[in-house]
Formats: sequence, C-alpha cells, structure tokens
Amino acid sequence: MELTDEALLESFRKTGDSDSFTTLVRRYQDRLYNLAYRVLANEEEAEEVVQDTFLRIHEGANNFRVKNVFAGWLFRIAQNACLDILRVRQRDIANLSFDQTAIATGEDEKRQAVLGQIADGKAGPEEILRQTEQARLIEHSLNELPEEQRIVVILRDIEGFTYEDIAAIVGASSGTVRSRIHYGRLKLRELLRPYIFSPDSTPASR
Repeated sequence: MELTDEALLESFRKTGDSDSFTTLVRRYQDRLYNLAYRVLANEEEAEEVVQDTFLRIHEGANNFRVKNVFAGWLFRIAQNACLDILRVRQRDIANLSFDQTAIATGEDEKRQAVLGQIADGKAGPEEILRQTEQARLIEHSLNELPEEQRIVVILRDIEGFTYEDIAAIVGASSGTVRSRIHYGRLKLRELLRPYIFSPDSTPASR
C-alpha cells in the first residue's frame, strides 16, 4: 500500500529515512517545476525554486504540523520562493531600461519550445502548429495577469487544487481566492478574445 505524503514525511522526521524523502521529491518535483515555470517563465529560476523548496522542506521537516496537508505546505513554500524572485526582478527593472525586443525574441522562444512539448504526437503538422500557438498564447496571457491572480489561476485550473487548499497556500480566505480566480479568468478571456474569435465567427457558448 502506497504511503501518504504525510506518512512519508513523518517517517523521514522520525528515522531520517532518505528513501521516504526521495519518494516525496519524485512525487512533486515535476509539478513544482511546472508551477514555478508558469509563474516565472524562466527555466533556470524554476529549477532554482524546486531545489530551494525541497531544501527548505528537508531542513524544516520538524516544523510541519501533522494536521496540515503536506502538498499545501510544499506549494506555499514554492510560491513564496517564486515571489522572492519576482520581487528581485522588480527591483532590477527599476534600475534598467525595458527592452521589449529582447524579451520578445528571447523569453518567448523559450516558452514556445517548452510548451510545444504538450502537442499530441499523433497530430499532423498543422494541428501541432495550432496547439503550440494556442499554448504560447495562453502562457503569454497568464504572464499578463496580476501576480496574485496568476498564481491562484495556475493552482486551480492547471494544478487542480481546491479553493481551500489554495487559500492555505497563498494565505488568504477562500472568498478572496474565489474572487481572484474569477477576475483572473475574466482577464484571461479578455486577453485571449482577439486570438480565439475572428470578426466573422460567433463566440462559443459558455
């Protein structure tokens, strides 16, 4: 029988069993990377967040309360690590000129390379191109959302967390989380509308 996250962490805390901790890493490293990459749009920084998060879990295992959910604790640490990086960026931007051309030719190409991997391998070239372009547009639009909306939309619509879990991760009430998700989705719809609906088409019913 597969042990729960909490049982694995408890085993690690009590015995120092490295296999238990390794199992936790394997369960969550890809999900953490995906979250960090979508928030930061930078591969190296996303990998840094994953490493930093598990280091903090390793060093702070005794601070975990058994009544809590391990995944919520883990993603809360990852979210804070992402926010730290974003704050550093904001300070740097304040002292540097904004080079839109460099961003468009650099970061967008990296996003497209990563997102293109989700395309269906059985699809033809045109379908692959269409799916890749859609993924790029969604990724770009996510990055246009305010920080507090972007994170909760990713946690809910991509990672599948409940509203209660997200509230615990971001340190806000469920009502606040629902509001941020609602307005984040509206903003995404607004950003994507020019690309999804052509002038001669009728928007799909919701």
